[in-house]
Formats: sequence, C-alpha cells, structure tokens
Amino acid sequence: MKKVLLALMALAIIAVHSAARADDAADDQGKTLTVSGTLVDTKCYLEGGDVSNDHGSMKACGVACLKSGIPAGVLTSDKKLYILIFSSEPFAKYAGQSVEVTGTLYGDGNLVPTKASVVGKDGKKAIKLKGMAMM
Repeated sequence: MKKVLLALMALAIIAVHSAARADDAADDQGKTLTVSGTLVDTKCYLEGGDVSNDHGSMKACGVACLKSGIPAGVLTSDKKLYILIFSSEPFAKYAGQSVEVTGTLYGDGNLVPTKASVVGKDGKKAIKLKGMAMM
C-alpha cells in the first residue's frame, strides 16, 4: 500500500511540474526573440557535439549538411540550442560562424527567423532570408 501511495505521489508531482512547464512555454509562444551564437547543423551537433564547419576529417561537413536540408540551429554561449524553422539553404555557407538571429519563438527553442546576420570582426553582414518558414 505504501509503495502504491508513493508512486501516486510521484506521479502527481511530475504532473504538476509538467503542467507548470507547459504554462511557461505557452507564455513564450509567438514572442519576438533575438539570439546570438554559433550557427550549427543540428544533425552533427546533436549526434557528436560538432559546432564548427569541419567535423574531424570531414572538411565543410556543416555546409554540406545544411545544403542537404538538415535544419540549422543557433547554439548560444550558455549551450541553449535554437532550431531555425526555416529553409537551411540561406544559412549553409555560415556553418560554424557567429550569427545573430531575430524571429518568433515557438515552444522551448523553435525560432522562425525574420532577420539574420553573420557577425564578424568587421561587424554584422545581413543573411538574405530567401525561402520559407518550415511550418
């Protein structure tokens, strides 16, 4: 009986925590957000932690992955990954570089970009966003 009661209490705590996180995520729906960080191809980042364009002995892997349609992401300095819900083609040649992306946030890290720039030592250079959001 005690085990059943403990299991029910644990499930109740999980349910309350999940509901609170869902409310927090709902509050962020549709908010405009600007994020800065490293542009990554999400496949190689999530599978192997690769953040540059060259992945081990594979030169320009990030560019190739993004050109093939793998979603782009922005990895911030605090290791938060924002998935760019947009064609990855405009971002392909910037794999591994510092970027700044402004867009509409959905969920816990899905960003539909409206403006993007590559950030270099000479300042910001706009990334022309051609294509469409993938929604």
